Amino acid sequence: MSNFHSVNLREGLCNGCTACVTVCPTEAVRVNSQKAEIMTTRCTDCGACLRACPNHAKTGRVDNMKDLDNYKYKIALPDPAIFGQFAPDVQPERILGSFLSLGFDEVFDVATACDLVSKKIKEKIVKTNHPLISASCPAVIRLIQALYPDLIKNLVTIEAPLEVAGQLARKKAIERGLDSEDIGIFYISPCPAKVTAVKRPVARKKSSVNKVLSIVDLYGNILKFANMKNTKTLQLKASGKGYGWARAGGESLAVGAYNNVVVDGIEHVTKVLGEIEIGKLPNVDYIECWACVGGCVGGPLVVENPFIARVKIRKKAELLNNNVQSSGIDKLDHSIFEWEEEIKPRQIMSLDNNMTVAISKGKKLQEILSKLPGYDCGACGAPTCRAHAEDFVQGSIQSTRCVFKK
Repeated sequence: MSNFHSVNLREGLCNGCTACVTVCPTEAVRVNSQKAEIMTTRCTDCGACLRACPNHAKTGRVDNMKDLDNYKYKIALPDPAIFGQFAPDVQPERILGSFLSLGFDEVFDVATACDLVSKKIKEKIVKTNHPLISASCPAVIRLIQALYPDLIKNLVTIEAPLEVAGQLARKKAIERGLDSEDIGIFYISPCPAKVTAVKRPVARKKSSVNKVLSIVDLYGNILKFANMKNTKTLQLKASGKGYGWARAGGESLAVGAYNNVVVDGIEHVTKVLGEIEIGKLPNVDYIECWACVGGCVGGPLVVENPFIARVKIRKKAELLNNNVQSSGIDKLDHSIFEWEEEIKPRQIMSLDNNMTVAISKGKKLQEILSKLPGYDCGACGAPTCRAHAEDFVQGSIQSTRCVFKK
């Protein structure tokens, strides 16, 4: 499980076009023998390669509905992004109720946890040195670990809403007399990064969530049940701001971080993180980063266009009450909001752990690089000339194969 990655390659659909190679922020993809290969040690599961692939050869690894049979009591945790997937005439109350028709015993709306997490983040903004970086997108956390380790100290050490929702849902079920081992917590995810966040958490030993299903896999059945007259409706309990977390900018609005920056799309996120690293944003309090364009509504495991879904979420949120149902938050065990473990940097770009060997490889790399044109065209199957030279030095290819070699 320690090497779990949720982005998978379906080799039969890959034609080696290299579209995925150039979009990966950590240079984790190569094309060899006309097939893409994902370097799992570098992959952050951001899903950029899923969106770029014209042949749908990349897919997210999720659980399936058969896993419900392994638990006596099943609780669904739908991400707020799900409410942006349906036409305006599909009531959110019926979307929630559809999960009961699908076989779940209970639905715990993750948007209610967004309301609680918003209050905890707001406390951090007041008390902590700035700028703080949102830790809500697990792909961004892993990107910072790999490429911007000096920014780990800037991350807000508050658990993501899905993890808080999982803990609260389990606690309430246990209080009603259920055994923990009989309870199955199923998160309904918009993206592969959140699958990895459950299967391989970075700030805790084990997630409170048992399984992860995708919005795209459940969409058809939810739509069917939402349109059936006998489907039960469930009351919305979160505020409009809680549901607004599904779109980029919604989190900042919910936490009241008005001296803030919102950035979405992994390419833009890397640029902004680089600027933070060199101190170019000293007067910003809060930076909200999302790997996907539009935020979670733009995840690879949803069905709707992210720009349309973003508008749908905004309009739904504006119609709802923004009085946060936070009565009782002071009675909660506040440890459920805090990270259990310190996040460590990930060494993904070093040539060798032995300094002498690394220096020798570095010299060889520069020698090879001097013979390459520096076009970074990707024709060799590597994202850059430097990455191609590095692959040779590390022994993953036996010869350079640049068609423009000097």
